[in-house]
Amino acid sequence: MIYLTLRQWPFIAWQRESMSAKSVGWMALVICILAASTYNGFAKLLTGALSPLSLFFVSELLTGFFVAFSFGLMPVVRGISRLNRKSFPPLLLVGLTSGTVGPLLLFHGLERSTAVNASLFLNMEPVFLVMLAVIFLHESFGRAHAASSVAISAGVVVIALRGFTQGIGMSSGDLLLLASSFCFATGGIIFRKSLRHVKPHLVLFSRSAIAVVSFFLLSPFISHTLMEEVRAFPLAALPVLLGFAFISRFLNVFSFYEALDRLSVTTVSLVGNTGIVTSLLFAWWIVGEPILWYHIAGGGLIILGTILLELLGTHPTAKHLERHLRQRNGHR
Repeated sequence: MIYLTLRQWPFIAWQRESMSAKSVGWMALVICILAASTYNGFAKLLTGALSPLSLFFVSELLTGFFVAFSFGLMPVVRGISRLNRKSFPPLLLVGLTSGTVGPLLLFHGLERSTAVNASLFLNMEPVFLVMLAVIFLHESFGRAHAASSVAISAGVVVIALRGFTQGIGMSSGDLLLLASSFCFATGGIIFRKSLRHVKPHLVLFSRSAIAVVSFFLLSPFISHTLMEEVRAFPLAALPVLLGFAFISRFLNVFSFYEALDRLSVTTVSLVGNTGIVTSLLFAWWIVGEPILWYHIAGGGLIILGTILLELLGTHPTAKHLERHLRQRNGHR
């Protein structure tokens, strides 16, 4: 490792040592940001081979698998079985909002919209989270909340109106993406109100399990062709599916927890906001979607709003912020 000092000669010294935990944490955080950036792009490509319902099933199944892989299936099951009975109704609601309705709206929105828009519109979640917290948790609405909400909302308006070059109007896909963001925020509020005592990975696993069970319960009543889609799945799209499974889901979640264990919660939260930029670049590079000037302007306002939300303190303690990050990271 290279050390710089102005107090003694030589000014530059080289010392060989093993990689520190902080260095590993930064590497994990960079990997997490890059891996998370692939989600909307890969999902958009897969909408051409899988229906939104099939993509929803695969996504939630993978989420449950990777939580079990990271923490162990039996410890997770034992942890859930030991929960207080009063925790199960909120768990069910989180599973229905964040695990079922939210992802379904997200994939239907991606089918009708673009990965670039998804990367931006899904960041309306903090605004919805603040609104719901004021209404249902009776939290105060201060200047920090107002400033961040205005900045994020302004960014979405700039994108929706294409830089004010067109009249008011949004595609159905964009509206579905915003509705998806609202569902994720609803799940976050339920988590904050009733499940703070529950470890986040137990909530994530329960959420995914409820989503998978919901899929099988709804299957007899809807016309769905999962097996036909699997048989007709093009081999050319197989690398995308594997990338979605391994990079967007497993590597994203795994590196996130590694970074959170080695870096401060504030660092992970603030630096993680750069994922908005990398998501746009990935959508442009892989999917071939154009990034126009109003995407950049709106994205800048959204990034400003999310940073204000973190810097000015919407979470009372670092522990509270950590729980929120762990729960939010498993949404998508």
